[in-house]
Amino acid sequence: MPAIQSAMLRALKTILNERYVPHLPPLLGDADAANKPEKQTARALSAFTLHALFAVDPKAAAKAVVDDYNDNGVDAIYYHEADKTLYFVQSKLKAGEQFQLAEALVFLSGTKLLIAKQYDQFNQNVKNLSVVLDRALDECDQIKLLIAYTGDGISIQARNEIQRVIQAEIDDGEEQLQLQIIDFGPQKIEEVLRQEQAIKLVNDKVRIHKYRSAEGQRKTYFGIVKVSDLIKLHNKHGKGLYEKNIRYFIGSGRRGVNSAIKETLKNEPQHFLHLNNGITIVGNSIKQRAKSRDNKTTRDFEVLGMSVVNGAQTISTAAQFISENPDADISQAQVMLTLINTGSDRFHKQVTKARNLQNPVDLSNFAALDDNQERLRQEMALYGVEYHYRPQRQLSTGVKIIEIETLAKALACRHSDIRFPAKLKSEPSTFTNASSADYEALFTPDLAGHVAINSVNVYLVIQELTSTADKTSPSPERLVYRHCGYAMASVLMKQLKTKIEGSEILKAEEIKSLISAIFDEVRQKFAEQYLIDGMGSAHHAFFKRIPDTAKLIQHVCISQQNMSNDPTVITLAGRLNHQDPYNQALSNYLAGKAVQL
Repeated sequence: MPAIQSAMLRALKTILNERYVPHLPPLLGDADAANKPEKQTARALSAFTLHALFAVDPKAAAKAVVDDYNDNGVDAIYYHEADKTLYFVQSKLKAGEQFQLAEALVFLSGTKLLIAKQYDQFNQNVKNLSVVLDRALDECDQIKLLIAYTGDGISIQARNEIQRVIQAEIDDGEEQLQLQIIDFGPQKIEEVLRQEQAIKLVNDKVRIHKYRSAEGQRKTYFGIVKVSDLIKLHNKHGKGLYEKNIRYFIGSGRRGVNSAIKETLKNEPQHFLHLNNGITIVGNSIKQRAKSRDNKTTRDFEVLGMSVVNGAQTISTAAQFISENPDADISQAQVMLTLINTGSDRFHKQVTKARNLQNPVDLSNFAALDDNQERLRQEMALYGVEYHYRPQRQLSTGVKIIEIETLAKALACRHSDIRFPAKLKSEPSTFTNASSADYEALFTPDLAGHVAINSVNVYLVIQELTSTADKTSPSPERLVYRHCGYAMASVLMKQLKTKIEGSEILKAEEIKSLISAIFDEVRQKFAEQYLIDGMGSAHHAFFKRIPDTAKLIQHVCISQQNMSNDPTVITLAGRLNHQDPYNQALSNYLAGKAVQL
C-alpha cells in the first residue's frame, strides 16, 4: 500500500490544525516549544479519524484524544454507545514510515492495561476519562483496536503480533475483544479528504399530478409538476440538484431558449406546459408516498439521490425569473416530468447522455459523466481552487477557477505525445471529448489534483510570456510567437516536470522567476528554427500540421539541450518508419533528458 500523497498530506495537516488542534487537551508536562506545533498536529490525527469513521463532532473527537507522554501507545479512546463498541486508537502521522512492531507492542500493552482498569499506569488525560471507561468496559459488547496511519502500511511483523496477542487474550476469556483490527490507512484518508469536497446527495420529495407509471427493470413515473415546486427544490438544494447533469445553470442571456422561458413565465405561464420539452429526474430509490386528499391522481414521491439530468436550464431560469420578479404569478405554469428509478449503478449516465443528445450540446459537456472529473474537482477544492468541468454561469466569488478547456490544454502541452501541440491548434475539442483517445490520455485515474493545478499555473504563465513576445517583437518574428504557444509550452513544461509533480502549489511569480531566462532562449530558438523548417509556409497553417510542428519541436529541443552529437539522437533522428511517422521515440528520449529547472 503506498503512503499518502505528499500534497494530500499537506491538505490533511491544514484540516488537522484548523479544525481539531484548537480543541485538543493541553499537552502535559514541559513539552519542547519547538516541537509543540508538530506534536499537536500529529495528535489531531486520532480526532480526525473518529470524525471520519463515526461522524463524531470535531470538538468531541478532539476531547477523546489522550495522546501524550505515558499514554502506553493509546492515542484516543472512544465509546460508541449505539452499537456498544469501545475503540482504542493509535495514530501515526508520518508518511515515510510503516506502522512497526515496536509501536504495535506498546499499543497492545496499553490495551491490556485499560481492559484491566489500571488507569494509574497512564497519564492524566486517561485518568480524566476513568468514569467513562469504567461504564464502557462494563457495558460494551465489543472492544476494537483502530490504527490510523499515513505511511505505506502496517508491517507484517506488527500485524502478526497483533493477531497473536489478541487471540491469546480472547482464549484467556476476554470475549469482548475483537480479533479484526480497523485499518484506517492512506487510501481511506485520501478518500475522506475528497469526500469533504463532494456535493451531498439530494433526498427529497416531488409532487406529481396526473401521474402514471411504467413497469420494467427501471420503474418510471410520468406526470405533470408545478414549476413553482421545482423552483423550491432548486432554492433548497442548489447545484446538488443537478449533480448528475452534464451542465449547471449557464445563464439566460438576452436571447435564446432560456430567455424564452422567462418570457413565457412572464406573459403566458398557462402555456408553459405546451412550450417546454419537459424535465427528467433520476433517483437511486423512489418510493410512493401519500396521495393528495383533493385529487387521487396527485401523489408525493420520495426520491433518494435525486438529480435533474435534463431540464436544469428550465428550472434554473425559472428560479432566476422569480428572484428577479418576486411578485410574478406563475401558479399556472406546469411542466411534464419523467421520473426514473435508475438504482445505484451507472445506468443514470446512459439516461443523461441519451436525454441530452436530443438537445444542442457540446460533446465536451459529456465529460461531466466521467467520475474522474468529480474526483479532480474534489481534490482541487482542497487547495482552494474551483474546477468547472461542466458548463455553468460564472460568478465573481474571488475563488480561483479553472475550466476544463484550460486544464485540457495544459495537460496536452505537458503530455509526451508529440502530436498534441499541433492538435491543439487544429482540433482542440478532441481533448475535452470524453469518448476520444486523446481525452483518455490526459484525464487518467492517477492525475492528482495538485498536479492539475500546477500544470495550469505553468501553462498560463508560458502563454502570458508568449503573448508578450508577440506584442513586443518585430514582424515576421512575432507571427512565430503568435502561433507557436502550444509548441513552446510543450518544450518548457518538460523541463518543469519535477516542479509540476511536486507537493507545493506553484505560484505565478515563482514560475516566472524559474523560466524567464530559459523562456527567452527557447522562444529565440523557435524563431530561428522556423526560418529553416517553415520556409514558405503560412504560420497559422504550419503549426496546425503535425509533421511540421513535431519536427520543429524536436529540432528546438536538440539545439536547446546541446544534443546534436548525442549518439542516441543521431540514431533516432534517422529512424523514421510508418509505425512511428512523427518520431515519437525521439521525442520521448528528448523529454527524458530534459534538464529540470
